[in-house]
Amino acid sequence: MDAKATKNLTLTAGVKFGLLFRENAKEESRFIQPHHKGPVMIYLAPLASNGEGDVWFKIFEKGYDTKTKRFFTEELQETRGAMDFTIPEDIAAGEYLMRTDVLALHQAKKKGMAEFYPNCVQIKLVSKGTAKPKGYPIPGVYKANHPGLLIDIYDPIKSYEMPGPLLYSKDLGTTPQNQEGEIPEEGNQPEEGDKPEEGDKPEDGDKPEEGDKPEEGDKPEEGDKPEDGEPVVKKPKVPAGKKKPCNGRKKKKRHFK
Repeated sequence: MDAKATKNLTLTAGVKFGLLFRENAKEESRFIQPHHKGPVMIYLAPLASNGEGDVWFKIFEKGYDTKTKRFFTEELQETRGAMDFTIPEDIAAGEYLMRTDVLALHQAKKKGMAEFYPNCVQIKLVSKGTAKPKGYPIPGVYKANHPGLLIDIYDPIKSYEMPGPLLYSKDLGTTPQNQEGEIPEEGNQPEEGDKPEEGDKPEDGDKPEEGDKPEEGDKPEEGDKPEDGEPVVKKPKVPAGKKKPCNGRKKKKRHFK
């Protein structure tokens, strides 16, 4: 993706700006269908990456408010898709892809039926910061069996777990994680960093019995792996810049399988 081939929206880190979501380009268009309830997330990735590889880091998320008992999309219904947003002031200056993910969970009680409404815009970020957060792949950060994507929103909700990687935190100087390279939201399987060190290995007499091993059913099903491309349906509009596909691929209308 060549930054010279399209327009960039210039934004300043730490300064509030507005986003506007619409079903289509018409001024009278609504934000999204009222029964499409769910969270909203925003990511950045270096423009030179073309959105490919471990490059996306999350800079905004808002899900379910247990006090008001509403998802963030319900709040956006009242503003007709308008929201204010600030890019963390410590993010390094440069050209980025900014991706917004609006989720609709009205059918999410069935696995693979959460709906994604992504969109991208190219930005030029003005900043005095130097932070270059750890990135993650899209596709790759969303799993069909994640509790934030497999949920019956018509049952009482005591808490809601945001899907995807954890939110970038400037206080930690990186995306917070439990272990190096681990994204807790993506499933229950420990990654390479969770293995015990050499000195922690149990002696022969301490080995767990055969019955202690995880059963075959504990492994993620084949259906848990996202197919090529993001699960998407209609795309709300971000009225700034000339949009490019988030990962260099043409998007198809489908559910998450």
